[in-house]
Amino acid sequence: MREKVIAVTLLIIIPIAVALNTLLLTKQIDETIDAVTAIEIDKGEAKNEAERIFDDFTRKESFLSLTVSHDDLTNVEDCFTEMIGYLSVGDANNAEVMRNRLIHSLEHLRRLSGLNIDAIF
Repeated sequence: MREKVIAVTLLIIIPIAVALNTLLLTKQIDETIDAVTAIEIDKGEAKNEAERIFDDFTRKESFLSLTVSHDDLTNVEDCFTEMIGYLSVGDANNAEVMRNRLIHSLEHLRRLSGLNIDAIF
């Protein structure tokens, strides 16, 4: 009887944990996407704003890395780094391209962290 109680308890706890994890990840990723989208590439403060967003993402990364592929997180970091580099030298065109690539990478990360059967197993 004890085994059945444990099995039912786990059957209830695991989907709830996955749903909570999905909600938290989605919220954090959406906040990052909104912040990156709001960067005005042609303004002088764009580099500082991008660095602030990247620092915020880096703080969130420890939680994200628990359930998201490290390769996908590395791809997001690379996009941030390249965008900040382009902003440092005043290359607005390439910074815009990298911002679009970064947004795409974050959206991909959000899709991967969504509620699906792979998240449970």
